[in-house]
Amino acid sequence: MAHIEVIAEYSDKGAMLWADAYPGAYARGETVSKALEKFPKNLSVFAQWAYGVPMPDLAESDFVVTHAYKTDLAVEDADGNVLFPSERLPMDMTEYTQKKQLCLRSAQDFEKLLNSIPQKDRALRKSRRTFYGKIPCSAREMADHTNRTLEYYASGLGIAFENEGGLFENRKRLFRAIESTPNFLLPRVHEAPDGELWTLRKLLRRLLWHDRIHAHALWRRAITFWQKDRIANPFFFTAEK
Repeated sequence: MAHIEVIAEYSDKGAMLWADAYPGAYARGETVSKALEKFPKNLSVFAQWAYGVPMPDLAESDFVVTHAYKTDLAVEDADGNVLFPSERLPMDMTEYTQKKQLCLRSAQDFEKLLNSIPQKDRALRKSRRTFYGKIPCSAREMADHTNRTLEYYASGLGIAFENEGGLFENRKRLFRAIESTPNFLLPRVHEAPDGELWTLRKLLRRLLWHDRIHAHALWRRAITFWQKDRIANPFFFTAEK
């Protein structure tokens, strides 16, 4: 099979990798090589969720890092701002609609996971601070954090957006706001107020990735407090980090 192209963003403290052709699939580690070791399993799990078919025969040798970017951002806490070369390319309505539907399903599945947790305000991990402030510790805080980020992502495309409602309803509103922008499919590169570069392709990737990274953390924490079969797992997560 052809190699699966991977984008890496790394610092002296950690690394984050994404599969260019599978937006939402990612791996994290202390180094690029450590993160790459996790990618076969992580991509298979993502493919099972996204396409209904896992990719169980993948090996580390099936992946190749085509672009690597060193950053001063807190990659170890999942901070990053890389814009892939492919995310500058045009996108047609068919591709946009497919990725939009994945983003909407991801929001619905996050809510299924949240709704299965008996005590949504119970602290599931110790409090600490990261680059964005105090980390969310309860199920409700994790969901609220994931939801609130939509406003920031929208600002990356220059769209004024205020969060209202739950994750799924809020996300539908976000897509309505995007689609009301004239010629929204044109491959424009936008500079956010903080200087980060955004395109529509990048926003779609970041939505899927951000859902998964927090949903995985939420699921892994929840199954240590309650029986595994009580906690919904629509993303097909495993207990591995």
